[in-house]
Amino acid sequence: MSPIFSAFSAGFIPIMGAIIIIYGLAKGAPIYDYFIAGAQKGLKTALEILPFLIGIFLAVNALTSCGILNLVDKIFSPLLGLLQIPEELLPLMFLRAISGSGSLIILQDTLAAVGPDSYAGRVACVMAGGCETIIYVLALYFGVTRVKEMRHAFKGGLIGYITGIIVSIIICRFI
Repeated sequence: MSPIFSAFSAGFIPIMGAIIIIYGLAKGAPIYDYFIAGAQKGLKTALEILPFLIGIFLAVNALTSCGILNLVDKIFSPLLGLLQIPEELLPLMFLRAISGSGSLIILQDTLAAVGPDSYAGRVACVMAGGCETIIYVLALYFGVTRVKEMRHAFKGGLIGYITGIIVSIIICRFI
C-alpha cells in the first residue's frame, strides 16, 4: 500500500497542474494572466500578514526569554501533581495556544526528555496535534480582515483548546 501512496504523492501536484492548464486551454482562458494575478494577490496577502506575524513572534520570544513560563511552571506544578498530570506538559499547554512552531520545539524537547512512548510523550503528541493555536489564529485572521469585535471567538476557541487538553490527557491515560 505504501508504494501506491508514494506514487500518488509524487505525481499529485504535476498531474493537478496539467489538468488545470488543459482545462484552461480548453476554455480559452488566459492562464498565464490568471497565474500572475494570483501571485500578486498572494504577495499582497503576505505583506498584510507580516506585521501580525512579527508581533506574535516577538511576543513568544518575550515570554520564553523573560522567564514567565518558568514562573508559571512553578505556580502550577503542585496542581498538576495533584491531578497526576506530568509537569513536562505545562510549557506545551501554555505555548500551543500562542505559537505552533514554538510549541513544536517544546514538543521536541519533551520527547527528548521523556521519550515518545512515555505517558507524557504520548499526551504531548496528541495535544500538539489536537489543540489549535487560538491566539495566533485570532490575531492573524481578525487582524488581516480588520474585524474589531471578536465577540465569542476567543471564548469559544479557549473552551475548545481546554477541551482538547483535557481529552488528550484522558485518551492517553487509557491507551
